[in-house]
Amino acid sequence: MCGIYGCIGHEASGQVLEGLRKLEYRGYDSAGLAAIFPQHKGPIETERTVGYVSDLVSKANGRFNGSHISIGHTRWATHGGVTDYNAHPHSSNDGNITVVHNGIIENSLQLSEKVSDLGYQISSETDTEVIVHLLDNELKIQQGPRNHLAAFCNVISQLEGSWAIAAIMSDLEGILISRNGAPMVIGRGVNNISVSSDVQPFYGACSEVAYMNDGDNFLLTKKGIESLDESNMPEFNVLDGVYDEQDPGIFPHMMLKEIHDQPTSLSNVLSGRISADGSKAKLSGFTLSPEEMKNLDKINFVSCGTAYYASLIITEYIRKFSNVPVEAFRASEFPALESCSRNTLTIGITQSGETKDTLDALLQAKQYGSHVSSMCNVIGSTISRFTGNGAYLYAGPEYAVASTKVFTNMLANGLLLALTISDMSHYKRRQIVQSLRMLPNLLASQLMTCSDSVEAASKMIQNSNNVIFIGRGHLTSKLVEEGALKMMEVSYIPCLAYPGGELKHGPIALIEEGTPVIAIAPSDSKLNLMESSIRECKARGAKIILITDHDGPITQFADVVIETMKTHSELSPFVNIIPLQLLAYNAGINRGINVDRPRNLAKSVTVV
Repeated sequence: MCGIYGCIGHEASGQVLEGLRKLEYRGYDSAGLAAIFPQHKGPIETERTVGYVSDLVSKANGRFNGSHISIGHTRWATHGGVTDYNAHPHSSNDGNITVVHNGIIENSLQLSEKVSDLGYQISSETDTEVIVHLLDNELKIQQGPRNHLAAFCNVISQLEGSWAIAAIMSDLEGILISRNGAPMVIGRGVNNISVSSDVQPFYGACSEVAYMNDGDNFLLTKKGIESLDESNMPEFNVLDGVYDEQDPGIFPHMMLKEIHDQPTSLSNVLSGRISADGSKAKLSGFTLSPEEMKNLDKINFVSCGTAYYASLIITEYIRKFSNVPVEAFRASEFPALESCSRNTLTIGITQSGETKDTLDALLQAKQYGSHVSSMCNVIGSTISRFTGNGAYLYAGPEYAVASTKVFTNMLANGLLLALTISDMSHYKRRQIVQSLRMLPNLLASQLMTCSDSVEAASKMIQNSNNVIFIGRGHLTSKLVEEGALKMMEVSYIPCLAYPGGELKHGPIALIEEGTPVIAIAPSDSKLNLMESSIRECKARGAKIILITDHDGPITQFADVVIETMKTHSELSPFVNIIPLQLLAYNAGINRGINVDRPRNLAKSVTVV
């Protein structure tokens, strides 16, 4: 949440604005910029606005050209509403100190009382503004040539909570930075040194990167990096890979592009993990060997949002394919004391690798003796560095806030793990692996064949007050929860997901004439039971949107049938998620919503 970018170099503000554009998926409630110019005297130039980075560029109108030190911020609101006053950066009363911050200062109320007693007036609702006033006060106390550095360190020592902070001062040739619990990366190029909340903006601007650790406090100057205390100097590594521009190409939105990326991203995650003859599959990267995993007392999965719903399905794979006890937890509710021991493994599943609740759960797990690992989509992220082992998701950058292709790759990683530690027969394993190899082509076919029926179904949904999702069976009853989440994220329609058999125990009360019910009915042992659930809904006036690979009698009860490709029953979530994602996308578009940037959401949640 929130994106920070700072730069020292030629046309620093231009680089910062470009960096903020690439960070906007982290928050887009407001944006702001501050800059210092060569030989400039007096207050720091600032600009901020509610809205997107493009609005900031328009409002700045070229005023920041020629700057050599600059910091900027794109905000996801936590403390305080979406207003110009709450937008970052925040400046001292005389304009000589400017700060941007990502995270939550937990003792901000106490610190606000302190700065008020010192005579400062708080003009915003944020927890960040106190940092500026504390810095201003410390500068009045500290004396000597390094007073800026001492003042910064003294202020940092008073903070409680999580933060990534960048500060500039009108009479300091550099950027002061601090990290505790929120991501921060330093980039180094030929003629610049930069700091960012994420590595992605460095592509094209920097050739080397170094990840800050909690407790690091540095001064960035054109000459390099200076540690302000006992912080270890950062270790730089070559920035590998190629930046995937936030360009939807032939698609109108990034979300739709990323839905259509899934055949390729799935191929990437499977590459090298399936034997040449298609008989075996293996997920490597974990500290524990497959045999050691089989002897664990328990495997815990901790995750949030889409990753949590993926973990529900993954646990079903592990339960069915092996004898290892397994459980999925929402990271924010993880009972570490009761769930962890020296013979447990706790795996955090996360797209960004920065999700604060997931990181905290892993920290607790390790504290209580558990082995820890991760499934992550960002190499070098906080969680991947903390665990030091795990499996990479290989989904590529995902810029739409609502996760799509990463969900599919999470399922694939989880299925590969289940197959790696499975006790099933060679014959059954080979059947699944062979079908798994064919999945990328099946997904490509699925994307090509369901557009008309999805469009018809989405029109049925777009004006509804609520949508109900139902499924039956150990996989499908879990998948509907991700379908409901996706619909809520990008259409703002309240949704409820339930196992079909639970309808009559309460949720059926919500069904009235015209209520859309999205029913997933793959050809498995639960098909007849799903028909019964659908008929119950139909009898009460529901409009049935049926997602199925079956062409039998069950289809006669549907108002719209979305046909799916036939595959092994254990792989049905991979093909069924495609129409669920497309339904959400189309419903959002039909309702006039910016599906790439839905309200109140951010791609990376780095606060609790």
